[in-house]
Amino acid sequence: MGNDDAVLARERRALRTVVSSEGFVDACALIAAFNVVDRVADATGIPLDPMLYAGSGDVREELGLARFGSSANTPEPG
Repeated sequence: MGNDDAVLARERRALRTVVSSEGFVDACALIAAFNVVDRVADATGIPLDPMLYAGSGDVREELGLARFGSSANTPEPG
């Protein structure tokens, strides 16, 4: 969705047609929680454990996560 407010508004409306108000708030809270946990882990330099690192290689590559500057904070476990 990027920075396109119109797209974001459209997607919120679409979500509200299939999710209750309580479910919408729950979804927003879950997204916020993952966002903050990720930022805290990134800021403190918590690396992925070896098992998760090995198991997520294909997904990380498919999503192109190495293109983000913060990927430098996910060093290969050694």
